[in-house]
Amino acid sequence: AYNILNQHGIKSGIIGVAGDLKTFGKRPDGKLWNVGITHPRRKGDIIANVHLTDMSISTSGDYERYFIKDGIRYHHILSPDTLYPSRGFQSVSIIAKDSTITDALSTAIFAMGPEKGLKLLEGLTDVEGIVVLEDGRIETSSGLKENKMIEVEIFK
Repeated sequence: AYNILNQHGIKSGIIGVAGDLKTFGKRPDGKLWNVGITHPRRKGDIIANVHLTDMSISTSGDYERYFIKDGIRYHHILSPDTLYPSRGFQSVSIIAKDSTITDALSTAIFAMGPEKGLKLLEGLTDVEGIVVLEDGRIETSSGLKENKMIEVEIFK
């Protein structure tokens, strides 16, 4: 979609498909695009505002496709170790230039769980993340604050 828009002379905008967004250029007022990350437990609320341009952001979480049985949340992202729904995260949002990478990584890191997933995230260059752990704590990748292309406001 981005290539088609670019071929037609459109130099700025946001493209969104099922929780995956690509931003390019700046808003008409010259500011960065503003993207809210959904709160995984409070419908209609957000956990963060992300201001960015020429970047993609994708979120995977346990809050869209799930059911609860006997007090246990069952969702669609499976652990490669157990083949049961992965535990440890409520949501994982990944920010990078390439939307294919952000989509794949948000799901992979969620599936791996916090210990392995956060280690993978910290080892990647030019990739940042905002995660909500199973207990509701919000963590960000260590490079997020230094990244000049991204501004983030976290809401507790």
